[in-house]
Amino acid sequence: MDDTGKENQLDEESSDQDVNELVKEPDQESELSEEETRTRRQAFFRARKFSKSPVAAYQVTPGSKWSTEEADEEIRKFLTRLAGDRDLVETADPIQLAQENDLLLLFGPDEEEEFARLALRFPEETVKNWATLLSGGSRSEAFGPRSRAERRSEAAVASELQSAVFRRLITAGIGVGLILVVFFALKSLTDNSEEKVGLGLRFSEVSSVENVESNNSYLDLFNPITEPALVATAERIVAVKQGEEQLMERIKVDVPYEALPIIPGVLSATVFQYGEGQIALVGPEGWVADSCTMVSVTTSNLRPLDVLHYAGSSTDCPSGIKGTEANPTCLGSSVLILPIAIPQRSNPQKLPEGGVGWAEKVRFAIESPTAELNGWEVLSVRGTIEVPEGVENVVIPKFGGAPGDKLEIDLGMGSEGPIAGSCIIE
Repeated sequence: MDDTGKENQLDEESSDQDVNELVKEPDQESELSEEETRTRRQAFFRARKFSKSPVAAYQVTPGSKWSTEEADEEIRKFLTRLAGDRDLVETADPIQLAQENDLLLLFGPDEEEEFARLALRFPEETVKNWATLLSGGSRSEAFGPRSRAERRSEAAVASELQSAVFRRLITAGIGVGLILVVFFALKSLTDNSEEKVGLGLRFSEVSSVENVESNNSYLDLFNPITEPALVATAERIVAVKQGEEQLMERIKVDVPYEALPIIPGVLSATVFQYGEGQIALVGPEGWVADSCTMVSVTTSNLRPLDVLHYAGSSTDCPSGIKGTEANPTCLGSSVLILPIAIPQRSNPQKLPEGGVGWAEKVRFAIESPTAELNGWEVLSVRGTIEVPEGVENVVIPKFGGAPGDKLEIDLGMGSEGPIAGSCIIE
């Protein structure tokens, strides 16, 4: 054989070897891919760590239909949570994600019910695709038909998705009803359990001699001696913007002082007894005329017992303010005293929903009269009077005087100096 023939034979052998290597490389990659799939599937089935499904009580935000992209993103989140800590082959298409990772094998009655609630916001095309997939679909699909005697039509699956939601709502309604029955049953058996709570805000005991001598003894003028433990300052800002967003997104922490109805820390308040309960608020000169004041007496868990408001002579309160309009007991330029109901533990107030309650907190606030005009839903500076822990033996001080008498109020020292002022009893 000549040299040219030998070279051609070598070229052919080299070409055959290259082709064999090219064919072998995909085969090796295929074998490697199959080995990875086999390893992943061997670890697929395992005992649940918890008795509930991984997607139990899956959170679905109510709203309008999602777009196809939004629905795919939500389905991916659902499948990821369903898979738990299993290793997944990541794909952008949720159907491929379910097929590549055998996730349809994890769908049972509970999972289908949770997925049905999610499907209420799917576009029609997405509903049809998943209805086909969950009902078995085509045999060419990765998982084949589900293990059921008959394949359900797409319309039947879509209908079941809706009926599952209704069944869940009915079950939830029954559950809530049972909880309410148990709650009120326990409440009726433990009406006296509130006696174990703190003593609350207490008036001083009135002697029988004082009762006999005069029911109007409080008309004799004498200034109150303030109980320091019952003095509170308005320094908590509550600011909520108007809008359609969630409440937490509309709450603002940093609000310019010039936007607030009063500067935090300059207004203090306490409670007195003058025939009935009274709240005395002392602040800078002129604040009374320019402010809308709101007061609420509550139990320890903030259940309101008495709510009232008062608008100064130079302003109005917001249209949506709560409570009844109050007439002041004593009025000055820097002092405002309003009558409030302070139910005692010894004579508690009966509640419409059952049980009783007595005064343990007095919450006061200066509300912005222009909040609505400036885009605020709520804008106020607030404070709370309550008996501190460890000093439950304190009682509410008294004052006396007749209409027209001038009352001097001294709440002690504040950060800016003495907290004091005077008012005329109305």
